[in-house]
Amino acid sequence: MMRDSYDVIVVGTGIIGLMITYKLSHYDLRVLAIDRNPEPGWGVSRAHAAVVHVVQLPFRSLKSKLARSGNPELLRICDELGVRYRRTSTLILATEPHHLLVLPLIYLYLRLNLRGFSVRLRGRGPLLREEPALSNRVLGGIEVGGYAVVDNFDLLYALYEFSKSNGVEFSLGEEVRGVEQLDGSVRVITDRGAYEASYLVNAAGLWADEVLKLTGGNIKFELGKGVLLVFDRAISSRLLAPLYLKPDPKTKGGAIMFTHDNRGLWGPNLRFTERKDDTSADEQDLRTLTEKFSRLIKTDAGIPIKAYAGIRPIPPGDDFIIERRGRVIHVLGTESPGFTASPSLAELVLRMLGDSGLRLNEKPVSRREPFRRARDDPKRARGHVICACNLVTEEEIREAVRRGAKTLKGIFYRTGACMGTCQGSRCLADVLEVAADEMGVDARHLQLGGDGSWVVS
Repeated sequence: MMRDSYDVIVVGTGIIGLMITYKLSHYDLRVLAIDRNPEPGWGVSRAHAAVVHVVQLPFRSLKSKLARSGNPELLRICDELGVRYRRTSTLILATEPHHLLVLPLIYLYLRLNLRGFSVRLRGRGPLLREEPALSNRVLGGIEVGGYAVVDNFDLLYALYEFSKSNGVEFSLGEEVRGVEQLDGSVRVITDRGAYEASYLVNAAGLWADEVLKLTGGNIKFELGKGVLLVFDRAISSRLLAPLYLKPDPKTKGGAIMFTHDNRGLWGPNLRFTERKDDTSADEQDLRTLTEKFSRLIKTDAGIPIKAYAGIRPIPPGDDFIIERRGRVIHVLGTESPGFTASPSLAELVLRMLGDSGLRLNEKPVSRREPFRRARDDPKRARGHVICACNLVTEEEIREAVRRGAKTLKGIFYRTGACMGTCQGSRCLADVLEVAADEMGVDARHLQLGGDGSWVVS
């Protein structure tokens, strides 16, 4: 049964898909976004570090170029949508004498390739004074400016809310099963029926290879699993990365980082897996990350309160692939730094749609009302506190439901409830009760993440 027709259908509502819908919502178009997950941003985009990057090698790669151009645009969008972030820099630290010898050459190389971003050689003395947690083994470093850490989920939901309020339709929990290229249009067949569109954008992230196959193409991703450790508190005001002269097969890089709300974040490492749902973390991951980064500091970071893993789709050639097949544009291999590159990548997709014949007539748009949080302004908070670790109030939980949260995880990601030091051991029952009341359902009908993940039996 044909359900409806659109100018553009976007498959996938991760950071890339949502950034594309955000851009498209500025034009007089009928747009539909489809995702197999019950809420937006639940694929690759829910398990990364939310760092706005600057250094990405090799500099000639498409992903490096898009990250450098996307960096300031991403922060501009955060400002526009009222999304929280913290600006910072990265210290690339030398801890071995031979690293110190090559530091000037690496500095010159970065200066030549990072125009528009600050790059400074830093001596040992000033670094140890400015960052008291640094180990005495640190001999010097290079400081690169232009980094930031973003409230990832607030950005994802802000893009979703902005797109939705400006005309983009979303169908969540719906899976694409077939794509047929017709004369002048594309038919998208799902588990609920079929749609027709002038153009289709495949931004399905980890599952983009499967959508590509539906159009006759083929690609094999390597599945890179990266584990991140969360600590109760940050120990530095900058991101701390070890200098290495050759790639470490156990990591893609990683650093001692922090979140927008000042929790410590270490990682990620890099392990390969065969399963797209393998988000396990084990003792080996903990040992690898601890051994690698603990030598950079002399301060005890404490015991990790959580470890989580994400899977990245690593394409052949280790670079983004954006290609058009008829009326379908495929965005493939959007691994790190896809988050930073997302605005430029979305702009590239829009240019390809325009070059293909899509008429892009601008229209007025409405602004997104920022999500007010008690921890940002406790004096203006309303309702009693439910989550003491992250200072989340009852009103915030109700607001999350009003903004579209359908599951407990949707509420956690929007508010930060159950994501603090106690990881929900003290507040889960209260969150469940308030959410069920706001939804008007019995608590037994509320799921953790969909797919039958009942919490109360």
